[in-house]
Amino acid sequence: MKKHLLLFVFAFAAMALHAQDEDLYSMVHQDMSGYGFGIESVTQQRNGDIIAVTHISQYPVFLGNIFFKMSPWFQSVTDSVFVADTMPPYYFFFRNPHGEGNIRTNLEYVEELDSTYVHICHFSDNSFQINHNEDVMVALREGVAYDEIDSYMIDCWGDIIMKYRIDRPDGNYDVYIARLDPDGTLKHQGLLYENVRTQIPKLRLLKESPVQYYQWSAVDSNIGPGKNLAIYVIDSLFSKNTIILDKILSEETIGDGIVAYEWLDIGNTDVIPIGGDDVLVASKYVSDTNFYSMTAEYGVAVAKYDLRTIQLKDYIVFNDYLGHSNEAQCLAIMKMSDGTVYFMYNEEGYPAESVIVVKMDTDLNVKWKRFCKTENIALWGGQRPFVFLYENELGEEEGIAWVGYGKNTNTNQYGVTYFLLNHDGTVGTNEGSIEVRPYAFYPNPVKEQLLMQFSPDVQPKQIELYDLQGRLVRTQSNSFESIDMSQLPVGTYTMRVTMEDGETYSDKVVKE
Repeated sequence: MKKHLLLFVFAFAAMALHAQDEDLYSMVHQDMSGYGFGIESVTQQRNGDIIAVTHISQYPVFLGNIFFKMSPWFQSVTDSVFVADTMPPYYFFFRNPHGEGNIRTNLEYVEELDSTYVHICHFSDNSFQINHNEDVMVALREGVAYDEIDSYMIDCWGDIIMKYRIDRPDGNYDVYIARLDPDGTLKHQGLLYENVRTQIPKLRLLKESPVQYYQWSAVDSNIGPGKNLAIYVIDSLFSKNTIILDKILSEETIGDGIVAYEWLDIGNTDVIPIGGDDVLVASKYVSDTNFYSMTAEYGVAVAKYDLRTIQLKDYIVFNDYLGHSNEAQCLAIMKMSDGTVYFMYNEEGYPAESVIVVKMDTDLNVKWKRFCKTENIALWGGQRPFVFLYENELGEEEGIAWVGYGKNTNTNQYGVTYFLLNHDGTVGTNEGSIEVRPYAFYPNPVKEQLLMQFSPDVQPKQIELYDLQGRLVRTQSNSFESIDMSQLPVGTYTMRVTMEDGETYSDKVVKE
C-alpha cells in the first residue's frame, strides 16, 4: 500500500482566492489579528482531496465563509472560494452517499416568503463550481430557523440528520431535528427540546440496527464541583432518552474520612460508540485528595462505559506532565472499522505546537504513542481540530488525519493546518513540517532533570548529549526515565536517542 506524505498547509497570506470582494480579501488574509475564525466542517472527497469549510468574523459582524480544497499529493491548497455575507450560514460539506460528487447544505431564510429552507448544492470531485441546475430548496418551516456548527450528520441510510432552533419571545428557544434525503425529500422532523437556553450541537450515529443517534453534554453533579456526563440517545422517530454517567473513576478513604478521588472533568469531552452498549468517553482527568484541594494532578483519560447498566467498565489515564496544571485537553477520539481506536490530546508543559496521538484497542490496550511537534505552528484559540480517518484511493483507511486552526508563532499569521499519521505511527518518507517521536521529553528548557517517556512499542538503546561544539558530554545506556542535567553548563545541547531497532532521533534541549 502506498505511503502518503504528511501534509502541512498554512494558507492565508499567499493563497489565490476566488473572492467576491477583493478589498475584503486583502484585509482579512494579510492580517488576521482582530478577526474571529473557525472551522465548521471537514470532509475527504473520493479523489483524496480534503475540503475544509471555515467562517470569518469581526465582532460583532460575520464577514463570510471560505471553502479550502487541500491536496495530500501536491501538499498545497489547490482551490478555494470565499463567500462574503454579513449573516453567513453554517455549511455542511459531505460526499454524496447516493452517487458521485459532493454535497453542500445549509439553512437559508427567504424573507419574501417568511420561510426557512434547506439549500442543497452539488459539486463535482474536481471543481468548486456549483452546479446550480441541480440545486434543491427544501421548505423546512415558516419563519426564521437557525442551524449550529456540528449539528449535521449523515447516517447509515445516507440521510441528512440536522438540528435547528426557533427563537422564543423570552430569549430561549426550541430545538427541532429533521431527516432529509440528499436529493431533497423531507422525510421526518420533530421537536427535540422545548424552551431551552443552550443547544447541544454534537450529533452522531450510535447504532445502525436499530438506528439510534446520540449527543452529550455536562450536567450538574451532586458530589463536589464538576459535572457528570449526560448521553442523549435519540431513536429513528426522534424520541429521546437521557442516560447520566457518573464522573467518578475511583475513590478511597484516607486519614479521618478524607477521600481521594479520580474523576473526569466533563466539558472538553468526546464520546464514541465501540459496539454493543459500550462507549468510550475521552475527557480531562483529575486526581485529588479531595474536591477542594489545591494539589490536584491533571491529565486526560479514556473511560469505557456500558450504557445499558450505566456502569464504568475500565479506564486509562495519560498524565505526562505531572504537576498542578489544568490545561490538559482531549482533542478527539476516533474508531476505525477494524476496532482500532485513535486518541489525540495535548497538555500543558509541552510546547503549544505539539499534540500526542495514541493508538489502542477497544479494551484500552495501548499499541503505540506518538509525540507530534510542528515547526512553530500552534493550535490556536482553544479550538479543537477536526479529526477523521484518512482513506486512500481504494477507500481503505490508512491512518488518522486532522485539520485545525493554527498560528505561526514566528510570523503571527493564522491559517489552516492539516496532518496525517499512518497506522504504524509514521508520516511516510517526507516528514514535511512535523516531527514525530515515539517519546516525549520535558521540561524544555530544563534546570535539573529532563524527564523521558517512551511509547510502549519501542525500546530505547542509548541517549547521548552533545554540546554546540559537537562534543559528547553525557551517555545513558541503561536508565531512560530521566537525564540529570544539573551539573551541565547553561546552553543548548543536541540529544540523540537511539532505539534497539537502530532508528535514531535528534532534538534540541536547552539547559537554563
